[in-house]
Amino acid sequence: MKGIYVKTKISCFSKLRKLAFGYIAASSAAALVTCAAASDAPAYKLGYLVDASGPQQTTMLPAYNAFRAYVDLINQHGGINGRKIEILGRDTQSDVQRSLDAVQEFGRDGALGILGLPATNTHAAVFAAAKKLDIPVLAGYPINTPVVLPPAKPGAFGVGLELSLAGTVGGYLAKEVAPHGKSTICVAFEVPGSILSCQKIVATAKAHGFSGGEVLTVPIQQRDFRTVVERIVSEKPDVVTICLGQAHVAAFLPALATSGYDGIFLSMDTGIGEDTLLKATPADSKLTVYSYARYVKLQEVSKPEFAAFRAELEKRGQSKETGTGGLVLGLVITDALRKCGNGCTGPSDFASALEKVDVDTNGLTGAPIRLTLQDHYGESAYRLTKLDNSTHQFTPVGGWLKVETDGKISN
Repeated sequence: MKGIYVKTKISCFSKLRKLAFGYIAASSAAALVTCAAASDAPAYKLGYLVDASGPQQTTMLPAYNAFRAYVDLINQHGGINGRKIEILGRDTQSDVQRSLDAVQEFGRDGALGILGLPATNTHAAVFAAAKKLDIPVLAGYPINTPVVLPPAKPGAFGVGLELSLAGTVGGYLAKEVAPHGKSTICVAFEVPGSILSCQKIVATAKAHGFSGGEVLTVPIQQRDFRTVVERIVSEKPDVVTICLGQAHVAAFLPALATSGYDGIFLSMDTGIGEDTLLKATPADSKLTVYSYARYVKLQEVSKPEFAAFRAELEKRGQSKETGTGGLVLGLVITDALRKCGNGCTGPSDFASALEKVDVDTNGLTGAPIRLTLQDHYGESAYRLTKLDNSTHQFTPVGGWLKVETDGKISN
């Protein structure tokens, strides 16, 4: 019996690898029977918190939808270790109480872990509530808070943009794109992570030579940015930086691009996507637009590894531009569950498996996703792109900037 179990595990995972990296071939009848026999095993249950209908829905829902598409493909081909993955998705609308209620529900339902997370006003409460239940939390794309950084905290993991590090990168890049510049205004919305990130941008820019910096905040529901733009036009900073959501930028950038401001706009890609920036910037705008991101657009990675996933997104009519974060989260989860094995029966097993994650993303990111006992986030990397007004397209500027969890940046 043990021999059959081992064979089942290998056969199903072999199929999974072919799916995950696009090499689906005709499976032998024996392999199909083997996986079908194992499919009666209980599913791996994972909770997912998302803002699907609240103020951050356009930022967070695309990654969630992409993650679900990936998991559905995995389940269609036998699951992991012969077990399906069951995602318990909950729309919390970035509301703290809704998020806490969902955490309790996940505990009652026997979830191995909690994924995703909505806006950062919910993060501290979610991590604290999950810790009481001993359920690990893996904050996904787009936003993570410093709780995921070393020293490693029990049950606190992240694979998205840790906002203090993303802010450090933004401040460094502000000086790179404006080498003779002296000032920046950073626009944030009123949640802890966004404000922290802008504070880091300003502090890092000053550390690299800027003499002036200011953080402007707006409510999370804000969509009228005329007052903010008037302030920017009046102050004339060399670089306007942001830590905003997709809907914020879709409203803010057109107002800035058609104002009297003719400086630099540096966008942190928190699920915004280059398409949003292109639509918001007229071809004759005097604004110079840059963006920096941890994940590339899926359509940039032409490798056959992701053909099945791209086809699935197209079938569902979902974005290939901002879905990369969901795919990367899927790769991380499948790696963890594979290592967790069929003995993965509780949250502590899953947490231990997360500390062994080592994923080569095949070009989706500039650094592998590696989580360890000591570091629940790992090295990340960001790429700068610039809008070419003549072609109205974004092109890379230089290579990847790697940032360690202590904030040290290297090329």
